[in-house]
Amino acid sequence: MTTSLWKLAGAAAVTALFGISEVEAQAPLKIGASLSLTGTYAKPGTYQKEGYEICADELNAKGGLLGRKVEFVMYDDQSSTQTAQRLYEKLITEDKVEAVMGPYSSAITESVAGISEKYKKVMVSPLAATTSIFRQGRKYIFMVISPAEFYLEGLVDMGAKRGLKTIAIVNEDTLFPKATVVGTEELAKKRGLQVVLREAYPKGNTDFSALLVKIKAVNPDIIAAATYFDDAVAITRQMKELNCCRIQDRRNSCPPTRRSSSTSLRTTRPRATRAASSMPRASSARRAWMPISSAPSS
Repeated sequence: MTTSLWKLAGAAAVTALFGISEVEAQAPLKIGASLSLTGTYAKPGTYQKEGYEICADELNAKGGLLGRKVEFVMYDDQSSTQTAQRLYEKLITEDKVEAVMGPYSSAITESVAGISEKYKKVMVSPLAATTSIFRQGRKYIFMVISPAEFYLEGLVDMGAKRGLKTIAIVNEDTLFPKATVVGTEELAKKRGLQVVLREAYPKGNTDFSALLVKIKAVNPDIIAAATYFDDAVAITRQMKELNCCRIQDRRNSCPPTRRSSSTSLRTTRPRATRAASSMPRASSARRAWMPISSAPSS
């Protein structure tokens, strides 16, 4: 997802929370949220904050929602489930917000969903894609983005159409990436691809060399990584260092540096598909592609 689309996702989600009508101006409409402004999810969390700010500016320029100015009350949850739980309690019980927006990532959203249910506060969840969060009989949480299980569908379809046969799937060992892997494995098997490796790594890991050595050993046609932005950058760079960007490529070289830069990482299902389609078509030499599925939620 581009930066603009990240911001629009936040804006669209807030607009969906209330209908706009002509009433007398009242006190500001307070909407609360915790955001990952530091920690593991700081990059997309910052985009989320910018999206909410754009939303408030544009809505207030048009008179607000329900005739009231919109005021976001936002705190940094430090990419921590425990911190987020404390913050949503504070938002609802102390700041007296009238509704809440969900945090970044499925894991943090799952950890706070019970709080909005307890206080019967609507939570629009713009950046959580794991379907299990929304299948527990909860009444006040609303999903916005596509399910995690289908994030890499485009990649799997493209690989199958090009006659590729094997796939390695890796993921961060947290809620959203695990859901993405389950869906990807099921899709791969339906399309006749053999899953030659499926392995998770712990949150916060920075050295992926051991994992990449395992990938190189099984020599897959496709590498699918269900992960987040910082990990995506680290994995891509370390793939190049270990010369496993293109397995059995006749030229025995990695893609140009620009392809492994943060600006070219594909972080949603459509972008992951484009990442694969931008590679040269497979010849008699097999190639390993690396899409990065991330986060609109996650």
